[in-house]
Amino acid sequence: MTDTLTFRALRSPDDLPALSALLGLSLPELIDQERQFPASEALVPDAPTGLLAGHGRTQVLALTADGVALGYGTAWRAPWTPPGDVASRLVGGGDAVLDGLAAALEGWARSAGASRLLGEVPDSSPELLRILLRRGHRADAHLRLAEAVLAPEPLPAPPRSDGIRLETLADAPDPSRAAHALHRLYRETLPDNPGFVDALPGFADWRAEVLDGPGCRPDWILLARSGEELAGVTAVQQTGHPGVAHVSYTAVRRPWRGRGLARTLKLTAAHHLALAGVRRLRTEVEGANSPMLAVNSTLGYHPVPGGHHRTVLEL
Repeated sequence: MTDTLTFRALRSPDDLPALSALLGLSLPELIDQERQFPASEALVPDAPTGLLAGHGRTQVLALTADGVALGYGTAWRAPWTPPGDVASRLVGGGDAVLDGLAAALEGWARSAGASRLLGEVPDSSPELLRILLRRGHRADAHLRLAEAVLAPEPLPAPPRSDGIRLETLADAPDPSRAAHALHRLYRETLPDNPGFVDALPGFADWRAEVLDGPGCRPDWILLARSGEELAGVTAVQQTGHPGVAHVSYTAVRRPWRGRGLARTLKLTAAHHLALAGVRRLRTEVEGANSPMLAVNSTLGYHPVPGGHHRTVLEL
């Protein structure tokens, strides 16, 4: 079948109807999504490290001899992507299609000067995971999706944590100082997550994603303080679905671990969100993160379809 396939760059707007079908998006949704990407490419070496920086992307279609699109692959860098890294996505079916698309993305990433090609493989695509592993990618983490229903049953009262006070980022007396302290907490706690592969983000890139990105709300970022020290956080984002929110990050600094603070944060946030009309909370937890899995279980989270493997290819 490989001899009958053609792999070529996406041609916009001619290929957009075929791409919308592959991605399961309406054509207006896809067009709106495409408009969010810069029209020009600006891939440059990062000044301090020499690693790939800037932004750019490639888009590749797998076509039959008759011009029918069987698969799609894209690799990209956003301005806030860690230096050296390129993200990727593959959609389609059949070994020849997926293998050819993977080869095209790997070739683009190497020619662009990337150090690593990162990907996410849905649990519903074991065929793709098998092919990537065969090509030298490694499955670095397995993130499982879980959901908790906030209604109609009343939530239990959050446990008290002696010496800890809770506030949202929106209520912080000095929002700029609080944001920098929160960034330091992320940098300190992120490496403790099983399967963490990303570079530790600088403040500007972190802020663009965590505080100013889609769905981010300072009044949905709950901080735990011990005196003037920031001890922990739960960050929640809006989704595109009414009544559904996504818990994007929960962390407690090492000196305050083992005291039930993560549970206090998540349960207090759940009360706050229920009052705001949220009825379902979703979160992702790495399969090896036993402490957080235990916390989620006590809060009524249950597994739902939609997990994925994070993959890494060293280039």
